[in-house]
Amino acid sequence: MCGRFVISSKNAFNLEYDISYNVCPSQLVPVKTQEKSQLMKWSYSPLWKQDMNLINCRSETMNEKPSFKDAKRCIIFNNGWYEWQTKDNKKIPYYHYSQTSYFAGLYNEIGCLILTRNSIDQINHIHHRQPVLLEEYEISPFLLGKDIFESKANNNINFYRVSTDVNNPKNNNSSLTNMYEL
Repeated sequence: MCGRFVISSKNAFNLEYDISYNVCPSQLVPVKTQEKSQLMKWSYSPLWKQDMNLINCRSETMNEKPSFKDAKRCIIFNNGWYEWQTKDNKKIPYYHYSQTSYFAGLYNEIGCLILTRNSIDQINHIHHRQPVLLEEYEISPFLLGKDIFESKANNNINFYRVSTDVNNPKNNNSSLTNMYEL
């Protein structure tokens, strides 16, 4: 799952947007579709139930669920994401990042969401789901309909613990991605 992410560079898809170290659902994010690049709300609802506000979808079932029947494919730019590990009834945030900056996603006229998959072994202890990551050369085939959920981009994920300051959506500065010192 991916409930928050980071957009810390200003070079995605030739769009102008605000840098954010704590992107939350309903914020505008840089997205590439088959037709164009644009800013889009990170929150998806099927047209027949416009208050669902979904932020993730399991890639394994995206073609089966009625909510995604008319969805189109997109790429969502990012520089990393946060996941929380539950331990002793506490949620411990971790920052994840990789060499790639592209989440696979779905969108419609209401907004977009991030496709997820089972986490790779090295991060499974933090959370059992992760975003579907794509290499740059896989963007076009994905947008044209090819299911690329096992991309090699998903194999090299780095992570470390960060401060619980990320839990508050009002906090938005580069220190959120700093390694937390115990």
